[in-house]
Amino acid sequence: NDRARIILADVDQAFDTTRRTARGEQGRIRIGVTPTGPFHPLVPRVIRAFREAFPHVSLTLEERLSSELIEALGSGRIDTAFAWTPPGEGLVTHRLLDDDLVVVLPANHALARTKAAIPLSALSEETFIVYGRRDGFGLFAATIVSCRAAGFSPRFGMEAPRLASALSLAAAGFGIFFVPASIQRIQMDGVEYRALKGPHKPKSTLILASRKGEPSAVARRFVEMVKKLAKEISATPGAKSSRN
Repeated sequence: NDRARIILADVDQAFDTTRRTARGEQGRIRIGVTPTGPFHPLVPRVIRAFREAFPHVSLTLEERLSSELIEALGSGRIDTAFAWTPPGEGLVTHRLLDDDLVVVLPANHALARTKAAIPLSALSEETFIVYGRRDGFGLFAATIVSCRAAGFSPRFGMEAPRLASALSLAAAGFGIFFVPASIQRIQMDGVEYRALKGPHKPKSTLILASRKGEPSAVARRFVEMVKKLAKEISATPGAKSSRN
């Protein structure tokens, strides 16, 4: 009868839901991303691909600094995170892709008059805007390490907690700073990006952080897709990559 068919249909639907959940095809995932992360080509590509492949998964994004993302991941507020900072104990690091760092200059800076790459040693007398200090071993640390390797200690000036404010300070002539090359997609009046050259050219590595023994099948699915797409991008001619 009709009631029996309705009951059976409900049971079938419940089984389908259970199977999709067990396979990581249904449920939810909370993904953390740094303010600069969305400008890396991998991040929007994998988010789009995952949503298309698993339409029954509810996906939310949370933007924070790398150090804040690692803390949120450890406490369970998010399920996985794109960051530039190696995570601490209890978390797993999936090294994805390297990104050369470039220098942000005021548009009227003498070093911005040509498109040529700039030797790190040419920046020894510059004032650096403090950007990424809270990222631990991220951009701030990379700045110090690369400058010291080039024979000088960077002189720091004003601090900017976010990329937008750092770009504004650079445009106003308060100093220079390093960012991943993918950030050059942001066009802003008053600033120029230039590549760096030399034996100690700095770089940063985009990572995906997740928890050890992750119980969520959805999160495991996402990690698998991110690693797969990162390998595809790294195999593209001209792409720079880091092994997982």
